[in-house]
Amino acid sequence: MSPLPSLPVEVWRHIFALVVRVPGALLSDRLDPFSESREVDVYWNKDFPSRSALLLVCKDWHSIATELIHEHIHLTSMKQAILLADRLEKSKAQDGQHALGSLTRRVDVQLHNPVPQDSKNLARLLRCTPNLEIFINSNFYMTLTPNSQTIHPLRQTSSEVIRALLSTSSHSLRRVEWTCNESPAWSDLMDVLRDLRGLRSLTLANIHGSFPEKPRQEHLILPSLKTLILGDSPSFSHASLGNVPLNTLLTMLSESPDQLPCLQRLEGFSPFSPEFLRTHGSKIRIVRTVAYTPLLPEIISKCPNLETFITIFPHQQLEHLYHPSLKRIGIFPISEDVVGVPVQIFAAYIMKPLEDLMCQIEESDLPKLVQVRLRNTGTLAGVVDHPIFIQKWWSRLNSRGVRFDDKDGQPFQMSSSGTSN
Repeated sequence: MSPLPSLPVEVWRHIFALVVRVPGALLSDRLDPFSESREVDVYWNKDFPSRSALLLVCKDWHSIATELIHEHIHLTSMKQAILLADRLEKSKAQDGQHALGSLTRRVDVQLHNPVPQDSKNLARLLRCTPNLEIFINSNFYMTLTPNSQTIHPLRQTSSEVIRALLSTSSHSLRRVEWTCNESPAWSDLMDVLRDLRGLRSLTLANIHGSFPEKPRQEHLILPSLKTLILGDSPSFSHASLGNVPLNTLLTMLSESPDQLPCLQRLEGFSPFSPEFLRTHGSKIRIVRTVAYTPLLPEIISKCPNLETFITIFPHQQLEHLYHPSLKRIGIFPISEDVVGVPVQIFAAYIMKPLEDLMCQIEESDLPKLVQVRLRNTGTLAGVVDHPIFIQKWWSRLNSRGVRFDDKDGQPFQMSSSGTSN
């Protein structure tokens, strides 16, 4: 076997980055909802065997791979949190400005029923990441009642974690998310929103506790925010519809157009605050929401420059829809988990409402529409087993110059012929 070519370290670093980095993981904003990739792919698309192999070849390769691996830290266990906190603290003490933690750009924490000590270890880790750009909190709490019912109690993110984030990375953070049933307290959230002047993307499944009743002296202004996602994405269940804390936040952000000068993307429960849409609707280009409301045409009309609308199926009602600039409609499943139901049930509860929805889209007045994407995964995966439906709607939309695409962005005509899936 011939020896490996002698290449500069910089060239090897570029090659290794293609192996180690997951596409989209280091973006400072959420992926486009029409992207072929999904946020969940960031967790599961890592090539662990290749990473391990790179670490074992030689000292130089080990050094390059170690640096790249610490760009994106994903914590899923208490043991892992302790190990990484110890490692980053040791590197910080020994290497100063060139410590491993200075290379970290994204931290995901996804612990099941974490305890206070987990928060302390996470705070230790965060104090070692001065250039952090993305923080994703997906901590998940679940307990069983005496009669074996599952409940998901709301929990508060430790204030120590919030302080560690702000004291270490307030100048660099661009994207912050709380996606499960652990959420920040009001006072901590206000500190985050006031200190993170460069924040571009905010996701809040909830806010912990009640809003403190004390006068505010000034508007809450988020000068760089482009993406605002509120509620339990991706389903935006009915539990979000009457969410008082999230509606309170929307009201706070509805006082002046200057509060969100860069807003382009809004996702969450429906109906959105009418005040919020009156104040900021003209800026919004992307909306994703549960559309089960007779107010939907009114909501969409308050976004005159809207280009992409995504409805969570089967919560739909698009009758009498008109929009002069809408280009893309997405029909996404309420759950992307694999499901199986009897054929008759699927036909009655999925295919029949889906047919009605497609008829509503066809009858709508959308002069700029160029694409309808039906995300055939999870609860909608079985639509590909109904070729008559697929062919019918591909033909009807195609005759109007509108693409009818599957979850991968491929025309369904290709999918049904077997060249794409």
